[in-house]
Amino acid sequence: PTFRLSDLSRLLLTLAFGTAVASFIYEIGWIRMLSLVLGSSTHSFELMLSAFILGLSLGALWMRRRADRFADPLRALAVVQLAMGALAIVSLPLYLESFRWTATLIQATARTEPGYAVFTVARYLICLAIMLPATFCAGMTLPLMTRMLLVGGSGERAIGAIYGANTLGSIVGAAATGLLLLPLLGLRGALVLGGVLDMLLGLLALRGLARTGRPAARLAWGGAGGLAVLAALALFALPWNQGLLSSGVFRVGRLVDDTQRDILYHADGRTATVHVTRFRSNGIRVVATNGKPDGSLSATWFEPCDTAAAAQPFVSDDGTQAMLALLLLAHAPRARSGAVIGHGTGMSSHFLLASPALERLTTIEIEPAMVAGSRVFAPANRRVFEDPRSRIVIDDAKAFFAAANARFDLILSEPSNPWVSGVSGLFTTEFYHRIRRYLAPGGVFGQWLHTYELSDGLVLSVLAALHENFADYRIFAINGGDLLVVGSADRPLPKPEWSVVRLPLIRRDLCRFLPMTDAALDRTVVLDRGGLAPLLQRGVRANSDFYPVLDLGAESARFLQQSALGLASVGNGLVGYVADPALQPAGFDSATQSVLLPSPRVKAMLLAAQVRHPAPDSGWSDAPGAAERYLQRVWERQSAGEGAHPNWRGWTTDFWTVRRALHGGAAPVDTAFFNLARRFAARALAPPPVLAAVEFGEALARRDFATGAEPASRLLAEARAGRFWIPPDDLLDGAVRALLAAGRPDEARTAYDLVRSYSTRASGDLRLILLNSYIEGAREPGH
Repeated sequence: PTFRLSDLSRLLLTLAFGTAVASFIYEIGWIRMLSLVLGSSTHSFELMLSAFILGLSLGALWMRRRADRFADPLRALAVVQLAMGALAIVSLPLYLESFRWTATLIQATARTEPGYAVFTVARYLICLAIMLPATFCAGMTLPLMTRMLLVGGSGERAIGAIYGANTLGSIVGAAATGLLLLPLLGLRGALVLGGVLDMLLGLLALRGLARTGRPAARLAWGGAGGLAVLAALALFALPWNQGLLSSGVFRVGRLVDDTQRDILYHADGRTATVHVTRFRSNGIRVVATNGKPDGSLSATWFEPCDTAAAAQPFVSDDGTQAMLALLLLAHAPRARSGAVIGHGTGMSSHFLLASPALERLTTIEIEPAMVAGSRVFAPANRRVFEDPRSRIVIDDAKAFFAAANARFDLILSEPSNPWVSGVSGLFTTEFYHRIRRYLAPGGVFGQWLHTYELSDGLVLSVLAALHENFADYRIFAINGGDLLVVGSADRPLPKPEWSVVRLPLIRRDLCRFLPMTDAALDRTVVLDRGGLAPLLQRGVRANSDFYPVLDLGAESARFLQQSALGLASVGNGLVGYVADPALQPAGFDSATQSVLLPSPRVKAMLLAAQVRHPAPDSGWSDAPGAAERYLQRVWERQSAGEGAHPNWRGWTTDFWTVRRALHGGAAPVDTAFFNLARRFAARALAPPPVLAAVEFGEALARRDFATGAEPASRLLAEARAGRFWIPPDDLLDGAVRALLAAGRPDEARTAYDLVRSYSTRASGDLRLILLNSYIEGAREPGH
């Protein structure tokens, strides 16, 4: 007996539908699993998708010349289905081993452009090792099925029927995997189910053979036994270690020892795998998406408020999560409605809800497992779950705002890192143009942005996008790696009202931490629209949906371990770049400790206070400021002596080091220090460059740039002969700004070109290109 054509068609259409369901379970499962190994960037996704399609193509190509050679094509199809399911399940132990391959690869590969190329090829080979065997089999199935129907007399319509059933199965498989299988079964369970489904389809084909009198009993029993053994081994014997899966090996290049952390939460969600871990050594809790940390809290947050315990500064992500909310709220203290893009630990929403003026706050999060996992951080984030004004919406941010038909007084955007696939779309000029429509009149928008694992150029592409869409904005440095940009779409930003940090609920939340003074808060602002405008108006390409500068460059920047050093350091140098005089710090905090210690400019102010107001013990110590204070005392003793100084270059170097420590963080001028320097230099008949260095240093400390132009010129004359009396970067910053303030832009250009070659900064450093833009702007006609 043989199959009737209708029976054969039904069987093959069932197989085409079923194998497509299984194949998309594999594809989505593998992509989600490999995201934990290779990262979830667009480039990683491209490698995974390419490996999957390559396997299908090679399988179809192999079958092209062999489809007519099978004596029993249905038996061959059954064997292929059984092999495909078995190979998919067998890919699981290979997958677990790929974590170690990746760790070894990262440790062995140079962090250079050629190294990145090697790293990319090696990652592709890892994708092929896991995907190619099963996808090769998958590529063989459709040509074989189509050929069977054509030979059976179905005609060319068989091609459309087979591919139609396969397409329908692909849709069902993709939807079912993302919405049901991964949340219910997890990554391992879903992939095993796909393998079991393919092997069951192989047994179904063998059943069809038996109905035609061509039984393959051995093959059927072997397939059934193999299915049971492989599924059991994969589900019960394979060590599916969540500590390994959450290691973030693609980022850190090593596997975290299981004894170092406890897994507090794990879920394979619809869009991402979420882990919450706790480090046993220090109690820090970390929430991670696809192995990438998205927020953390130190153990301090979970301790009782004990007034006898030593108060702490912010550490880890504590300050970022709190200050994103507080800095934004200070610009809209009477905001009644707000929205937060990205839930994370929930801490930013929690702090915003401390405002008694706020009537409703919507937190938008695309992954439900992230919200569930954040409950591990309770009670530190309690208001986001308990406050009736709080609403959590599971949605894509763009879709939410498009459908919300509402305006908000403040919107805070803190999505995941921009190198994560899809996330960079929340840093584009098109997104900022749309988000403006959802701000109420006078509303403010806050954008979290990091400087680590990015270059100055990539960060500038985001700032250029903001510059195109916001009438005013300010950039705050929360710590050495995290920034907040606060923007207004329709009017100048108001001066921040720092009283929000003293709201009763905020004070209660921060009861374990050091104080937060207005003087320290003033020093968190490092740039504003006026300071950046001369650069951004000169053609910096904005990150865009059509020119995705950030998406294309962020992953390589992460691998190369780049950092936007210029932007991270712009507020802590010899000169400032904030154009608005109202934002210049008016006061000086004599306190030597602050909760905002991680902010570079605040840290510099604290150092100035520690040097100016030392501890009673005058001996050597490793306490903050002690080394600088010790150097100051040595220099003061030298400067109190009579006669010529034996080493003027050493004296000037020490003078400049002490001058920097005393005046960091925009500390007010120390008149006594400069009086001592001038008197000694005059009494000891110091050479002219020494006098110029003293005059130049005092002019910059007083922020009297124009007065510094003449001593800068004398120091530049020495530099032309290769003699630098102060650090080249300080001379570069100070001389250019002084000469521009004195109305001498051509001399500023000459100074820049001269000293630039001695600078320690990389060519793309923001400080260099900012200075260059200031010079070019000053030299334009009509300036």
